[in-house]
Amino acid sequence: MSAKDKINTGIETREVSDLTPGLSSVQMADEEIPVIDLGPMWSEDEVGKALLAEQVSTACQEIGFFYVKNHGVPDSVIADAQRVSGEFFKQSEETKMLIEVSGSSSNRGYIPLFGEKNSSVAKGDLKETFDLSVEVDQDDPLCQLKGGLYGPNQWPEYPEDFRTVMMAYFEEMTVLSRTLYDAFAQSLDLDPEFFSQHLKTPLDICRLLQYPPQKEVLDEDQIGTGAHSDFDCFTILWQDSNGGLQALRRDGIWIDALPIPDTFLVNVGDMLQRWTNGKYVSTVHRVINRSGNQRNSMVFFAAPDYETNIDCIPSCLENGEAPKHAPVTSGEYIVSRYEEVLI
Repeated sequence: MSAKDKINTGIETREVSDLTPGLSSVQMADEEIPVIDLGPMWSEDEVGKALLAEQVSTACQEIGFFYVKNHGVPDSVIADAQRVSGEFFKQSEETKMLIEVSGSSSNRGYIPLFGEKNSSVAKGDLKETFDLSVEVDQDDPLCQLKGGLYGPNQWPEYPEDFRTVMMAYFEEMTVLSRTLYDAFAQSLDLDPEFFSQHLKTPLDICRLLQYPPQKEVLDEDQIGTGAHSDFDCFTILWQDSNGGLQALRRDGIWIDALPIPDTFLVNVGDMLQRWTNGKYVSTVHRVINRSGNQRNSMVFFAAPDYETNIDCIPSCLENGEAPKHAPVTSGEYIVSRYEEVLI
């Protein structure tokens, strides 16, 4: 990675290579990225919810990542989504390019290898992706908002059940994301509906990814996904057993965010970091698939309604501290960041 490579986290610009030269990482210690049990969120256990809120708060301030178990998403829904994702990516490049993202008015569809990059000097990422979101009719007024963040999806003809399966997965992720919004609200001592009131037509995106094996990294500027931070509110990741995700600790050391069965991995996005005035940390991360196998993952980017005002939460200001950023709407912020990753 070039010494000039800079990552905009939404609060600050970090020169990643100055902190961590090369592509080395260290094995994740069990306590580095905590596993949090979401069980209390589905119950009347107020003591358990308070403990969960404390765990979320600590994780978000220290590392910006945490795993969740007892998340409520059926195994069958995950397995079906994994299946149709794999079947879609197995098709010819010519077939997949029929629904390439440039043919969509709302940034939905397929992006081929090298079609996206996640840092200022990196080459295109070594991955294929497919993006989908909530269906919005083209004549809906939401589609007239700047940035093309609402609209219809593009769907492949094969697998035949792709649309049904992926919308079922999307719906489960929506439920899980709302539970996490509630957990974030509790962790920040906010009104329980602080976030949920802004989720009428959220700007959520579900992304399917496939990474070819990269046994040797010959070029630090071309890896699975270049070093970046997510610009949504938070991200929910399902990953297969091949691993490859790495997170950048505050001391500049990359740690492996290894797959843990029956969990999702959650990370804070730039929008939530901005909303909390930097109290919650949007951590830089990357993907290097050295497994020797094809790596598949499914990502859900959670963001509130377009017109949601992202203004510093007053309780996140300490000792007369001033907000670090001017207010901006969720949609305006995403539009301002979106072009950074498209070549």
